[in-house]
Amino acid sequence: MDSRQHGAGLVEVAVALLVLSIGTLGLGQLQILAKRLGYEAVQRTEAAALAMDLFERLRANRVALADYATGGIGETGSAALVEPAANCDAGGCSPVQRRDRDLWQWQQALLGAGTGDGSGGLVEPLACIAVSGRRVTVAISWQGFQPLSVPAQQDLCGGDNSAPDAAARQWLQMTSWIGRDQL
Repeated sequence: MDSRQHGAGLVEVAVALLVLSIGTLGLGQLQILAKRLGYEAVQRTEAAALAMDLFERLRANRVALADYATGGIGETGSAALVEPAANCDAGGCSPVQRRDRDLWQWQQALLGAGTGDGSGGLVEPLACIAVSGRRVTVAISWQGFQPLSVPAQQDLCGGDNSAPDAAARQWLQMTSWIGRDQL
């Protein structure tokens, strides 16, 4: 009689299945993390694009530059801006009417309103605009998935850093110089 073993035993198959299942779970976790980090990158890109959009609006309406200073625009802001009666897209608006329209449209972009499919915008955004002479600073914060490695600083909006989810709030701050009108 031959004493050599042929084939795999039940124990070896069970151990192989255990190793395979642990590896599969690890790959699943890796995929979820990659998806979350990709979404956070999209949110940061959207915030930067929104800040640049506002700077362009400011450059187009330099006369009312100081009037753009505001705090608390967005979902977590103190009050939502209402749609101005004047539609300045066709022209014929005063600089203050243009400012009101710009800020309302910018708030809609922050929230992702008007896209029709619910896409765009930031998660629980809060944005503030500070104007000091010709220097403009835009601060935008939104809710992220995980805490930042650097503790959140007090932003222009005076955000509540003691809230339970405050550590996961992402933020972006951009500053630009808006020149005078050309003569």
